[in-house]
Amino acid sequence: DLINVNEFVSKVLAPMFVSRFVLIPAPLLLVPGVGPSLFGHALVNLILADVLTNLHGFLTIVTNHAGDDVYAFDDAVKPRSGSFYVRQIVGSVNYATGTDVVDFSHGWLNYQIEHHVWPDLSMLQYQKGAPKLKAICAKHGVPYVQQSVWKRL
Repeated sequence: DLINVNEFVSKVLAPMFVSRFVLIPAPLLLVPGVGPSLFGHALVNLILADVLTNLHGFLTIVTNHAGDDVYAFDDAVKPRSGSFYVRQIVGSVNYATGTDVVDFSHGWLNYQIEHHVWPDLSMLQYQKGAPKLKAICAKHGVPYVQQSVWKRL
C-alpha cells in the first residue's frame, strides 16, 4: 500500500471531521433552550457547505485538467523551456474568461492555462495575460482550448 488506510483515517479524516462537524458547532449546545436545535442546524449547514464546496472544486479544477483533448505526458522536460510551456498549454483547458464576475465565480481557476504557464503571476493579472498568450498560441499553431464548464463535463 502507498498509504495505510487505518492510519489515514485516524490521523487525517477523523480529526478533520471531529473538528469541523463537532468542535466548531459545539459551543452552540451551550445556548439555553435552543442549543441542540442550533447545533443541528449548524451541522446541516456545515455539511451542505462542504458538499457544495467539493462539487464546485470538482467542476472547476478536475474538468479543465481531464478529457480526450487534454494531452498527458510520460516523460519530463526541463522547467521553463519551450517544451515545458507548450505542455502547460496543451495539458489544461480554460473556461469562459475576461469579466470580473465570471472570474470571481470561478475563483480565477478558469485561467488554468495561464496558471500553468505563469504559476507565480497574480490571479488578477490573468485577464491581461490571457489574450496575449492566446495570440502567441494562434501564431505558432499551439491549441489553446477554451470551453464551457458544462461542455467539459
